[in-house]
Amino acid sequence: MVKTCCVYKCRNVFNADARSRGVSFFRFPKDKRKRRVWVKAVNRDKWEPGDHSWICSDHFLHGWHGEDPSDDNYGPTLFQYKVTRSEEDLIREKRRLDRESIKEKHDVEVLLKERETASHQFSLLAHGSYCRAEEASDDNDEDLCAITTDTTDDVNIHLTCDSGMQCEDDPLLLENRELRQEISRLREELGRHKWGVERIKDNDGMTKFYTGLPSFAIFLWLFNYLAPKCSRMTYWRGQGQTTASDRVRMSSSYLSPIDQFFAVLMRLKVGLFIQDIAERFQISSASFSMIFTTWISLLHAELKFLNPFPSKDIINRTMPQSFKVKYPSTRVIIDCTELFIQTSSSILNQSLTFSNYKHHTTVKYLVGISPSGVITFVSEGWPGKTSDRHLTENCGLISLLEPGDSVMADKGFTIADLLEKQQCFLNIPPFRGNANQFSTDDVYRTQEIAQLRIHVERSIGRVKNFHVLEGVVPLSIVPLINKIFQVCCWLTNLDLPLVDGKKPTSEDS
Repeated sequence: MVKTCCVYKCRNVFNADARSRGVSFFRFPKDKRKRRVWVKAVNRDKWEPGDHSWICSDHFLHGWHGEDPSDDNYGPTLFQYKVTRSEEDLIREKRRLDRESIKEKHDVEVLLKERETASHQFSLLAHGSYCRAEEASDDNDEDLCAITTDTTDDVNIHLTCDSGMQCEDDPLLLENRELRQEISRLREELGRHKWGVERIKDNDGMTKFYTGLPSFAIFLWLFNYLAPKCSRMTYWRGQGQTTASDRVRMSSSYLSPIDQFFAVLMRLKVGLFIQDIAERFQISSASFSMIFTTWISLLHAELKFLNPFPSKDIINRTMPQSFKVKYPSTRVIIDCTELFIQTSSSILNQSLTFSNYKHHTTVKYLVGISPSGVITFVSEGWPGKTSDRHLTENCGLISLLEPGDSVMADKGFTIADLLEKQQCFLNIPPFRGNANQFSTDDVYRTQEIAQLRIHVERSIGRVKNFHVLEGVVPLSIVPLINKIFQVCCWLTNLDLPLVDGKKPTSEDS
């Protein structure tokens, strides 16, 4: 059945023209309260929506609907058949509302003044009752209680008495004062315990510790780049509940976007448990799980765009002097790394993911860096049983190389024949072969390659500083492990340079 908008005089139909204009069609919600709001807004006499009743996005502000009843987009509000008021009518209406507001304000002030006067008179009477006279030695003398008051507020009443009188403090005033002090103390304590971006504001050391980014300025730059996207993203609510057609905005009762971003980076860098972060930011564990999954997907999409495989011209312009002297054609330095994952109950999955090198079930990645130390390639995750040659052959790296490029790797990467097909070369430490020992040239060549290839291990070490990758990754986040690992790799590219461009000294050579 063709989707058509049920609003009076709306001609929108789900077709190519509607898709080109970005028009979406929404079903009537199942929530009874929200459904009544929508039906009332449509305003059709004796009509109830069915399973095939739709409303197009032209009737919602910004083309989406929210879940917060206080939001303007909780229901449809834009209708063409309703008469639009002129600017002059709006100005006249504004003046009328201003006059009414001033009048209401004046009436409230008069009422408050009358109540203040009545309260003041009552306070005089009430406070006077707390003055008790003691027995006087002279029956002819009358005990007097002189009460001096401040006419502005009954809270500031001063009680004075003669030498023969005793005035007690008003217990209501004492209780009120104690409650105010308690409220102030609790607010200060709440502010100290609730986490937010203020914890790392203008503190590069705390920013580095909790987010992995080198400074708070870099943190703000990255968030400002993501802000336009995060304001329109759809939050993950589960495989069966998140739809691509309905765009739902996060309710205003949740964390602010910058605090969400901070909490996600804390989860990656410090490796805190979900329950711990939820307690720190005073939200539920389910809410943070939804936030984490959504932000990881956003970070993966945006950082992948910011970290493409660089061209040969960029590699040559940023190549350190140590590579230009010995290996000027180096395009990428590669190595594999593995992450421990929880053992699956499936025997087949256990056999595929068990690594003979790590003696545990793992997921394996190929990481490539440029000679300057920037991570330029991160493969998808492969089972731990996969060999380095098979992973390199099928991960898509070789197709990115150009004729004349060279790849630097460890001895385990026996891929020289694969690179020859692309007219590329492989630089690895030499094998001893049948000789009893390495020759002098082979020893020097091994040392030269080891001094330069060590940078890929240092780069992977930076990635492993994100403690969410530490230990055994539970199966619950294995579906996200590819995105998490790649995001951690790309975040390290925002850190200080790994390799400097200084010329090699005589000691280095």
